[in-house]
Amino acid sequence: MFDTRDRARPSKTFSRCFLAPELEEWLEGGGDPEGWLRGRTPLASYARISADRLDGDCVGVARQHRNNTRSAAALGCAVVLHYEDNNLTAAREEVPRPAFRRMCEDIVHGHERVTGVPVRGCVGVERERVYRLPRDFVAFRDALALAGGGVFVEGTAFLQLTDEDAPSGPGEVDRARARTARSRADRAEEGRVCAGPRRFGWLGASAEAGRVGNKYRDEEEWPHLLGMIKARAEGESWRRIAADLNRRGIGTARGGRWSEQGVKGLVANPAWWGGRILGGVLVRDPRTGEPVIGEWDHADEARDGVGRGTWNGIMDGVGAGRARRGLGGAGGDTPPGAVAAPPRAYLFSGVLRCGRLNDWGEVCRSKLCGNRATGRNAKYGDYYRCGDPNCRGVGRRVAPVDAFLAGLLLDRLDEHVAGGPPASEVVWRGEGRLSELRRAKREVEGSIVAGEVDWAEVRDLLVRLGRGIESLESERREHLEARAEENLLRGWRREKWDRLTEREKHEVIRRVLVSVLVLPVPAGVSDRAPFDPGLLSPEWRGGTPPPHAP
Repeated sequence: MFDTRDRARPSKTFSRCFLAPELEEWLEGGGDPEGWLRGRTPLASYARISADRLDGDCVGVARQHRNNTRSAAALGCAVVLHYEDNNLTAAREEVPRPAFRRMCEDIVHGHERVTGVPVRGCVGVERERVYRLPRDFVAFRDALALAGGGVFVEGTAFLQLTDEDAPSGPGEVDRARARTARSRADRAEEGRVCAGPRRFGWLGASAEAGRVGNKYRDEEEWPHLLGMIKARAEGESWRRIAADLNRRGIGTARGGRWSEQGVKGLVANPAWWGGRILGGVLVRDPRTGEPVIGEWDHADEARDGVGRGTWNGIMDGVGAGRARRGLGGAGGDTPPGAVAAPPRAYLFSGVLRCGRLNDWGEVCRSKLCGNRATGRNAKYGDYYRCGDPNCRGVGRRVAPVDAFLAGLLLDRLDEHVAGGPPASEVVWRGEGRLSELRRAKREVEGSIVAGEVDWAEVRDLLVRLGRGIESLESERREHLEARAEENLLRGWRREKWDRLTEREKHEVIRRVLVSVLVLPVPAGVSDRAPFDPGLLSPEWRGGTPPPHAP
């Protein structure tokens, strides 16, 4: 079973798989799956919702599971497992759906990976909830075929998937996306109000008042927005502006605290003077070349003291800052597409915590993140820095911090987890099925070579076998990687550290360290004083670090 939800950071976007409540209750009472099924076909209930706008705990997918359970029962089947991808679209190839993929794998093998509960197919309220793209249709149909005649129930009827049930092709989704983009561009060229979440400084949508969102300014927030713009135009840093807003108790549009990026995103958006950026370019009138001024409330130079000229000056400064960091691109009316520098890996980013007292007299404890050293400071090397705008923050050079903490970490591992054999090997569940597919593919290819069958007659079969083999090989690679991660600290030896990848090192750090409090340099001590390891206070995980994270 799996669950991608993070209790520390609640979100509507997640994927998970769990036992059907009725079956779980039966198993807890000492029964087995076969006794509960009583000959019924075991199905997976798949539920997905693209945008979770409902109040409550997963109301949309819960409704789908309820309907799926009823549909399966009416057809002599039984829902044994619930798979759900919440707040995830199925119309974009770049958006992964972990539950959908896991369900297809379990159907191929005939049982759920962890519990071993049998599953012979899927039930969904409609096929569009299960697949929207041709790629997903092929993966789902292949899973049912490789299961030896898997079952698919759509709504209240069995559905035998054929080529006619496939989506009309990428063109369907692409055409819908193109229509949306065309509509967005047309509205921008006409200066129409932008849809989307409420922006700070403007009123949100209201059905009762017949008001569209982001059209009329919020009289309470508007002065604060102008204050941000003027402060930045006068050279104030994004960090200081955010800190000042937080100190004064002025919340964001969602009532949260301001960050540097939040302030920057608002001030750099030309909407406050009536402009709009689409595709990285300021929207202009094709006849005059002048920026299109939107029909929403915006700043007036004479009344508010800021306007398009102010924005150009601010964005020129942003462009100059990007150039200093080697990112290229200038701001203003013609912001070019900047090419970001390749990211750097910082071993202890996120583990380090700021130990300075913030504006409220509390220990900040915000995460320190790695930063690239630029300009005159480049000679000192990259550095970790606290990102909380309401804290003057602490900073440390990356090289000495990483060297010291890595040594401390290795000493800790030597003391607690050195030695011991790796965990016993767990055989991947698909070895037999993968061998069968490879053998079938060789036999078909042999028949073609021997002239026993014509290639055209078995072309589709070969393609399907090839896809099945490729899918199973990918699953096996993931299994081996997961086993390697489980054995990361088993049989530990110090020399193993240098052979680990960056991802594996981060995993080791996560298992052993809770956090490292970085204390500020004491008063009277120069910032250029030698590195003092006594200002790093590590908090280790209790007892012996577990060989495998919980």
